[in-house]
Amino acid sequence: AMGGSTNTVLHLLAAAQEGEIDFNISDIDRLSRKVPHLCKVAPSTPKYHMEDVHRAGGVIGILGELDRAGLMDNSVRNVLGLSLQETLQQYDIMLTKDEAVKQMFRAGPAGIRTTQAFSQDTRWETLDDDRQEGCIRSREHAFSQDGGLAVLYGNLAEDGCIVKTAGVEKESHTFRGPAKVYESQDDAVSAILGGKVVAGDVVVIRYEGPKGGPGMQEMLYP
Repeated sequence: AMGGSTNTVLHLLAAAQEGEIDFNISDIDRLSRKVPHLCKVAPSTPKYHMEDVHRAGGVIGILGELDRAGLMDNSVRNVLGLSLQETLQQYDIMLTKDEAVKQMFRAGPAGIRTTQAFSQDTRWETLDDDRQEGCIRSREHAFSQDGGLAVLYGNLAEDGCIVKTAGVEKESHTFRGPAKVYESQDDAVSAILGGKVVAGDVVVIRYEGPKGGPGMQEMLYP
C-alpha cells in the first residue's frame, strides 16, 4: 500500500523464517495484487517525502484507508493493548476529534541538522487530508489498484524476483534493451560513471545476494 522499499520483502521473509511462520514470496505477490497502492514518496516521485506522509496521517492514515477499503482485520491488538479499530478512532486524522493528535501530525521539518530530540517546534498550518490527490489516497483514488511491489518469474529469476512497481512509469512496463552484465557493484558503478552505460541499457549485476554481496548491499549509487 505504501509503495516502499524492496527491503520489505527481505525483512518479512527473514522474520517469518525466524518465527517459523509459513509465509513466502508467493504470499507477498498474492497480497500485493489485492492491496491498492495508496501512498507514493521519493524516490518514486519528487512531490512527496516522508514528512509529507506524516502530515497526511502517517502509517495510521494508510491503515485507516485500508480499513475503509475492507482489507484489514481491525480486531487485532497492538502493543498498547488497543484494537486496530480503537487505534484508528483515536489516531486516524480522518476520524479523530483529538486536537493533540492533529497537532502531532502537523509536526513539520525545520531544515535544521541536529541530533537533539525536540529541538524545534515547526508545524504545518494544515493537515493533508486530501484523499483524492494528496500524499495518502483512498482506494477509489489510489495510484494503482495493486500494490507497489510485484514478484516476477522468468529465465533470469526462476525462483522469483522483486520489482518495485511503485517506481516504474507505465511506459516502462514493457521494456527492451541491450544487457550490460557486471560481476560486482563496483564494476557497474565504474562503467556507469565512465559512460559505458547509456540510456536504454539494462544493467545486470551478479553476485550481490545474501552470500555473494555479502548481505544484500544497498545499491543506490550513483
